[in-house]
Amino acid sequence: MVVFSLDEDRLICAFSGQMDTVTTANLTSEVTARVAEAPGPVVFDLAEVDYVSSAFLRLCLQVGKQKGPGQLSLVHVRPQVLKVLKIAGFDKILSVGPS
Repeated sequence: MVVFSLDEDRLICAFSGQMDTVTTANLTSEVTARVAEAPGPVVFDLAEVDYVSSAFLRLCLQVGKQKGPGQLSLVHVRPQVLKVLKIAGFDKILSVGPS
């Protein structure tokens, strides 16, 4: 599940639950459409996410490329998700912050 909100010109995408392959596939078109409409940077709030699959990592890469360098950040990342992001090297290419 994802809830969208705007904070000034930033699009906040607050995800919840497990971002597995099926869930991510169901959300991808809506997320990318909202991102395309967003005037500024995008924030993925992962406070309520306890699992991410490679499909969610792919979505992060897609949105990062769509918005450009420095325009996507992942915040409130739980330790188990942060571990996956670090293993994948996402902490080197995206702004990734723990909770």
